[in-house]
Amino acid sequence: MKVEVLKEDDRYMEIVLDDLTLASLLAKYLNADDRVEVASFRHDHPLEEKVHLFFRVKEGKPKEVLKEAAKKALSDVKELKDVLLSSLS
Repeated sequence: MKVEVLKEDDRYMEIVLDDLTLASLLAKYLNADDRVEVASFRHDHPLEEKVHLFFRVKEGKPKEVLKEAAKKALSDVKELKDVLLSSLS
């Protein structure tokens, strides 16, 4: 997986990912954070791998907010995995 930071300042960050699902997941978790003003992603063409994820924060540093969103998403995915494995056993 590739992640490239395109733009970053004190309130805004734009990164490029090569995974549409991950961009959508991160945008959802970012939008659930009260410190985030707005988060979205753009996928220009179905055959294009690059997905732009961009967000603006009301407070905090964008990079830290993104790290926390990724940690929360990972935690929820691990919980889902545990529930599925125990339910299907």
